[in-house]
Amino acid sequence: MLGHISKFDGNNSLIKHDVVQGNNKLDLDLLRNFNGVPGLNRENFIYISDIFLNIKQRNEKNHAINMFREVSISNDIISVKFYRNEEIECACDFLMDKDAQGDTDLSDLDLTSCHFKGDVISKVSFLSSNLQHVTFECKEIGDCNFTTATVDNVIFKCRRLHNVIFIKASGEYVDFSQSILDTVDFSRSQLTHSNFRECQIRNSKFNNCYLYASHFTRAEFLSDKEISFIKSNLTAVVFDHVRISTGNFKDSVTQRMVLSIDYSDIFGNEYLDGYINNIIKMIDTLPDDPAILKSVLAVKLVMQLKILNIVNKNFIENMKKIFSHCPYIKDPIIRSYIHPDEDNKFDNFMRQNRFSKMHFDTQQMIDFINRFNMNKWLIDQNNNFFIQLIDQALRSTNDTIKENAWHLYKEWIRSDDVSPLFIEIEDNLRTFNTNELTRNDNIFILFSSVYDGPVMVVSSQRLHDMLNPTKDTNWNSTYIYKSRHEMLPVNLTPETLFGSKSQDKHALFPIFTASWRANRIKNKGI
Repeated sequence: MLGHISKFDGNNSLIKHDVVQGNNKLDLDLLRNFNGVPGLNRENFIYISDIFLNIKQRNEKNHAINMFREVSISNDIISVKFYRNEEIECACDFLMDKDAQGDTDLSDLDLTSCHFKGDVISKVSFLSSNLQHVTFECKEIGDCNFTTATVDNVIFKCRRLHNVIFIKASGEYVDFSQSILDTVDFSRSQLTHSNFRECQIRNSKFNNCYLYASHFTRAEFLSDKEISFIKSNLTAVVFDHVRISTGNFKDSVTQRMVLSIDYSDIFGNEYLDGYINNIIKMIDTLPDDPAILKSVLAVKLVMQLKILNIVNKNFIENMKKIFSHCPYIKDPIIRSYIHPDEDNKFDNFMRQNRFSKMHFDTQQMIDFINRFNMNKWLIDQNNNFFIQLIDQALRSTNDTIKENAWHLYKEWIRSDDVSPLFIEIEDNLRTFNTNELTRNDNIFILFSSVYDGPVMVVSSQRLHDMLNPTKDTNWNSTYIYKSRHEMLPVNLTPETLFGSKSQDKHALFPIFTASWRANRIKNKGI
């Protein structure tokens, strides 16, 4: 094994030395004998490293002892300094072989705790080597191969990694932060809990990767080509505030994944159409399982475009084509952006009929009920319109329209969880308990859409109870009945609420007008 060593002062006992002897002092004495010995090769490196690692292994419980190897590479020569508690125990140069591709062969080696230093590390193969707790501190790593290497806790303090292969590499807590990753192939690697923060990533591949809980915060994906995460497991991966315009997440696992995009590239972009369309295309590649993620990304993109007042038919049509048919896109912001014609039709109708009596045809009832379902905040702004719509829909001969109107009514009634606002004053009559009103309490005003029809004032909690099928609804409880000219008790029943008829066949109390906050009641009254 030590055939390249020409002299040891006549002492060839080192050749017969048993590495595993359990005595640090003897091992250190042996290690020091290699200091400066010329003509060492790969086998010598393995032998000397075994001595060093056995010392380290026996001392690993003693945290005061710090042992590592500082390595520099020049052509085929690796220069290694063996440190113990910051003191050099041994320094050697090793002539390494070339592999079949002409790279310096550091494959299948135990390189634990090595600290690689230098300007450029180029054309080196770390194939299947153990690189646990290794640090690379250099300006650049280029044309290197880490295929099937073990890379737990490896730190890359490098400005740039170029044309580097990590295919099937495995490890956790790998740190690439603030590096330029240019044409790096991570395909089929397992790099969990790893750090890609503030990296500039160009023309790199992450196909079939397992990247659980890794972070790409403020990373920049600057490729002209598509960044590919096809079939990768991205569970709990964080892409926070990333610059990315091209990407493919097809067939990937994205549960608990976070993705927020930095849209600073919008400003002054000469190729804005292509930039926006690429983002739309990328969002569309996300799987449908985490539907909220796709919806949020689409809405945020639209918000950004609306804020900057960017309107372009090309990418609006692209959005409409890709997102319109998707059931998870229900947010009113994106819908109003990609369907401006629908918005205008609705708003124009509302403005024209806000304070007038109207009759809806079947298609209008379907369209407007769907619209209120998606945009419940519109109800407060358009009470008269909403009341008449629900009133007529509940009397429709179309069972689907009736069912949808009833569903909308119940959902809106239940939208706030509030306490009762009434106390008994006499046997039957109840009034507001103003001492119990809080900022979060609501009351509801129910009335007929008939002009000058009767009105009912009722608490939200009562309506909650009435509409809760799991509770005893106790329909006969008496609540305030208030007309335009008088106030008297009335029994609240399904019949009085939805079935009573007045002129023009409108129900007595088809729907509430709005929820009024308690502070409004205190300050202004009803």
